[in-house]
Amino acid sequence: MSGDAAALRISGLQLTQLITAVGGLGTAAFGLLEAIKPVIPWINWMGFRRIRKTVCALTPQAAPAAAPQAHGGQPPAGSASSPINALPQSGIVETLRSSWVNGIDLTSQKAIAKSLIKLHLSADNAAALATATNVDSAILIKVAKKTAAGKPLDQSESDVFARFDLIVTATLDDCYQRADQFYRNWMRGLAACIAVALALAGACLIDKDGSWTRNDFGLALLVGLLATPLSPIAKDLSTALATAVDTMQAVKKAAK
Repeated sequence: MSGDAAALRISGLQLTQLITAVGGLGTAAFGLLEAIKPVIPWINWMGFRRIRKTVCALTPQAAPAAAPQAHGGQPPAGSASSPINALPQSGIVETLRSSWVNGIDLTSQKAIAKSLIKLHLSADNAAALATATNVDSAILIKVAKKTAAGKPLDQSESDVFARFDLIVTATLDDCYQRADQFYRNWMRGLAACIAVALALAGACLIDKDGSWTRNDFGLALLVGLLATPLSPIAKDLSTALATAVDTMQAVKKAAK
């Protein structure tokens, strides 16, 4: 093997080891972040604010009765702020937050949210919900009344209800996708901060003799910032690089 090829091989091996090490630091940062989640619960809630805002808009409170009429001065059935046989808005939000915090599959979360929203539909809140979803208010009220009474819907009512279902589905899909993207971006950012801190700590431990310089600080900062994006692809990248080095060695050898 020529001197140039040997130097190329040594350089390639060092680079693959470096990529693997930096990727390992990123993996360690993500692992440490997962470990501190129970101590800092707001990390798990990141992104849920958008979901809560959307769900609250799709589960409007019913208008209260003008005056109590019977039942010992209590409002009649169906006039309460929450529909009968449905979770109140606060219960829906808490249910969805539990699913979000526990990392349930997004498809399942959206299906649960849509079911709870449709279950919350009633004649009292149908007008507000029609405004939120931009469908015909009068027909949606009829749909809510017939659904509660177990009566079949006519064609126009079925069409409006289908549009309502589609709009709710699209709204929830957009909401959950944006919330998930917000959560993942923040997780990457926090993991990068942890990786930088770990890299700086490692550099300090190496330079115990007080030879710390600005270059060391800059190198540790660079390693920490690269660790997070490299961690998912470190193994594949180092393997591909090693293969590329071996390929170039074979090509140079064959050309001589």
